[in-house]
Amino acid sequence: MKIISAIDSMKGSLTSKEANQIIKNTFEDEKISVEPIAIADGGEGTVEAFVSSRNGQIKSALCHDLKGAEIDAQYGWLADEKTAIIESAQTCGIQFLDGTISSHPRKTSSFGLGEQLMTACKQGARRVIVGLGGTGTIDCGIGMLAGLGVEFFDNEEQPVSPIPENFQQIARISTDHLPNELNELEIIIASDVQSIITGETGAVYMFGEQKGLRADELVEFERDIHKLSQLLLASSESQPGDGAAGGIALALRTIFNAQIVSGIDLLIQYTDLEQRIKQSDLVITGEGRMDAQSLQGKVPVGIAKLAKQHGVPVIAFVGEVSGEPLEFEKVGLSVILPIVAQLSTLKEALANAKQNLELASMRAKQLLFLLQKNKEE
Repeated sequence: MKIISAIDSMKGSLTSKEANQIIKNTFEDEKISVEPIAIADGGEGTVEAFVSSRNGQIKSALCHDLKGAEIDAQYGWLADEKTAIIESAQTCGIQFLDGTISSHPRKTSSFGLGEQLMTACKQGARRVIVGLGGTGTIDCGIGMLAGLGVEFFDNEEQPVSPIPENFQQIARISTDHLPNELNELEIIIASDVQSIITGETGAVYMFGEQKGLRADELVEFERDIHKLSQLLLASSESQPGDGAAGGIALALRTIFNAQIVSGIDLLIQYTDLEQRIKQSDLVITGEGRMDAQSLQGKVPVGIAKLAKQHGVPVIAFVGEVSGEPLEFEKVGLSVILPIVAQLSTLKEALANAKQNLELASMRAKQLLFLLQKNKEE
């Protein structure tokens, strides 16, 4: 039996590489071979997945986080392809939010992402893949744009600081002083979100509260981001994916003509995963939490759809699951197995993720052997 293991990172506990190695250690024996594949959908683990699949390098750049503190942010570099891979969460990730005034969405900025992009340009990148998962900002990408040289002005042509509390003041966006290095740069957005910029499934109403907005702040913030987005869109309409990462996707698409693609589909292409799945008997995948949002393009769903096309069953190991089971079954997820075996706090579950996945995978292997034995008899 041949198994493909392509589990996404479980945020705060296991990287994709670590989770897949656990599956390999558990399942592989004289009758079973396991091929572990680092995978991601644009969020945490995207750099690792690309670097692993293409023998790339991990580099670092001095940038600023969403509150303005200096940090070292990692990015991937594929020298032969002159391609940089950047996770936006490295600089403006939700992990930097601490509940203080300085981390309120009105104050936070994606400026550090712009710094990362400029670092990649100076490295000699011809193409940059930007993963947009796990961000904590809702600044419509204006911080990032400022980090690249875009300027913002009010009605009196006075400069405006590019943070969300100044959305209403911005009347003009100038790209007159963008560095020449950006002119021929191809930017590909790897996203797991299909939201447009505004509306019930947009950047504010869908993701605002998890990034620090109170329920009573949503209406005003939605109004302000709508006004700013109209400047970026000009006379065009918002497209699916624009709302990813608090509107960073919209800014990259409208100012730099970036292409928005499914993060998991892009990784499938880069890792030649379809051919590997076609030659396998079972696919194992998973992520930290499986819910309705997973159907928008998360790793397990993208992999399950691919496996379903080739008649290969899929087991998903998850930290938590909610939603309608039939919806997951329709996309090809044969079985979803929560790995937490006993009552525990979130902190305990994260701390014990390795042991929980080991035990859950051992139980799955025992069941698999039982089914095989009955079939042989």
